[in-house]
Amino acid sequence: MLLGLVLLVAKLVDDSTAKPTETGPPVVTGPPWENRVESARHFMKLHLTSGTGDEHYQEAQRRLATGMEAIADESIKRASHYGHHQALLHLAVIHAMEKESDRARWAFDTAVLVVNPAGTEPDDFRPTMAGIALVWLEARPWRAEQWEKAVCREHPGLSGSQIRAKAIEAILETIPPLKP
Repeated sequence: MLLGLVLLVAKLVDDSTAKPTETGPPVVTGPPWENRVESARHFMKLHLTSGTGDEHYQEAQRRLATGMEAIADESIKRASHYGHHQALLHLAVIHAMEKESDRARWAFDTAVLVVNPAGTEPDDFRPTMAGIALVWLEARPWRAEQWEKAVCREHPGLSGSQIRAKAIEAILETIPPLKP
């Protein structure tokens, strides 16, 4: 019993002198894009699981095609937890439409790093995101109306399709490239 007590006290002393573990992303001094890269890498290291998210992403695509955008939104979020890069792009566009620029940048940065660990954005991401934005503007007409009104104030005299194209452009401009 005395030996057990000695071991317990030794364990408590050892625990009290232990160094704290790292809980946040490492501090990076340098260009802002380096901070974005490190932050996204830290998230990926801590949160992404080993699954692919394909099942959830396909479910989201089916729901979007049938007009069930609320359920599609949840499936997108689930697929993004698995690191599915297309789901992360959807999430980036959704957050950009909602004017949540920090969350949009985070989702975009994570998608870039899932596809290219060096942090360089693939050439097809912007056109893909434009298509995603068009889908979500159709699914959420109240958001489309808000963005289109803002475009009309800035660019009077545009026609319907030009207004929609400028709205998509404005949404994507809220998500800057990861690296210059």
